[in-house]
Amino acid sequence: RCIAEGTAQAYNVAADVTYTREFVPLVNDAGLVDEAFVAARSVLAHDAVGVAAEPMTGSEDFARFLAHVPGCFVFLGNGASAPLHNPSYDFNDEGLLHGARFHAAVARRRLAAG
Repeated sequence: RCIAEGTAQAYNVAADVTYTREFVPLVNDAGLVDEAFVAARSVLAHDAVGVAAEPMTGSEDFARFLAHVPGCFVFLGNGASAPLHNPSYDFNDEGLLHGARFHAAVARRRLAAG
């Protein structure tokens, strides 16, 4: 706020800063990350499964779910295309099979653990 007010004063204008916290951090459950990794390796090619080495700083609504139920966020590849939220994005329907197989494997592992 001080920087905005100081900059505004230097240019003889007014500044008002409003800061909201509608986005919450997405924090994966470490144990469920391991479970998801094993499930993915059980149904997908081993070289197609990896874990991000560094944390990411994007925002994702899924974080709201994780505030209530432990889980983990995964990226399921969909082949080469324009990025998500881009008008040129082309969803690869063949990716649905991989996603369904992965989610079924997760469910089977979680049901067996319970």
